Amino acid sequence: MFAYLKPRPALKARSIGARLDLAAGDVTVKDGADTKALSGTPVGAGATISTGKGARALVRTGEGAAIFLRGDTSLRLLERGVDLGAGEIWLDAPPAGGDAIECKVGDLVVSAADAGTSVKREGNDVTVYVARGLAVLTSPRGRVEINAGEQGKSSGGAKPLVSPVTFWQDWTGGMSDASAKAGARFVGSGTGRLYGLDPNAAAGAPAKALSIAKQLVHAVIRDGIAETSVDQTFSNPGGAPIEGWYWFSIPLQATVTGFALETNGVLVEGEVIEKREAEARYRGAVHTSNNPALLEWVDGRTYRARIYPVPASGTRRVVLRYMEMLPMVEGKTRYVYPLRFDDPVRFDEFALSVDVSNGDQHVDVVLLFDVCVEQNGCVVSM
Repeated sequence: MFAYLKPRPALKARSIGARLDLAAGDVTVKDGADTKALSGTPVGAGATISTGKGARALVRTGEGAAIFLRGDTSLRLLERGVDLGAGEIWLDAPPAGGDAIECKVGDLVVSAADAGTSVKREGNDVTVYVARGLAVLTSPRGRVEINAGEQGKSSGGAKPLVSPVTFWQDWTGGMSDASAKAGARFVGSGTGRLYGLDPNAAAGAPAKALSIAKQLVHAVIRDGIAETSVDQTFSNPGGAPIEGWYWFSIPLQATVTGFALETNGVLVEGEVIEKREAEARYRGAVHTSNNPALLEWVDGRTYRARIYPVPASGTRRVVLRYMEMLPMVEGKTRYVYPLRFDDPVRFDEFALSVDVSNGDQHVDVVLLFDVCVEQNGCVVSM
């Protein structure tokens, strides 16, 4: 006697909604159970990604979007788009091949294509800032379009309102830079930028990148460790004093070791402090006409400082120092000073020198480009 067993139908597999490219700090994925997330983990649709205090996570979705999660943020992946439960995300939406990507925030929806936007949720308050392109914020009480340089806000379910933003505080460490290309955003620039704001300008007036009158770079290499000093002088060609916002992204695995600001011809050593303390001390110093050298930590690789004033037709000098462990490539210690910019920067004067002396030990130096070797091979300069 033979029995015929009917085969079971194949079960439909869940779609892989995204890939967790970067998990820094306390990042968990809840997909039936809470698991500690690791960089490179595939994440299924319906899973919830959560970041702890000070943590960061970068998610790339099947639609080609990049989503950067700030600390204390909870995000659920949908079949199409995401649902922000709490916290703040940066959404880098690709050009629309079909529908725009959507981010649900309670009963509100943010949709964007070929745009860069920040979405923040605090209870029933939702804030959307657009750095690049156009985003649409839709609520039961109305729909608004938010252009680059504008912010849309809905409080307690009220109709969204749009207003211009003079200067957005970029918590992403540079992902909001419209000129940045995917995959290059985490490359340290090695060069600080100073953006000038006219305190008397109308709301929404854009910040201007100041040119670099002089940049002197000096590195000292000892036993596979390099300390690099970046000495920059920025010029304000305008006829009125402005407030400067200084930004610096250090290379991967580097640590800031010093910061100084020239005031009245004297280079004043500063300190690295937390955001809220920096804000309070800066405001107090401005009222007393004292210019503090305060470097604010934004995230693991990005720092900023507020400088006031940058005098009319004048300059301000800033010095930042960082230390890094150098990699070994084919038996050689490699030192790279990064100068590549997607956003072109002009140097009126630039010089680089590297001290490679190591006591009495002989050091062989392999060079690129047209550089000089001085002091019996101890110093390389250009």
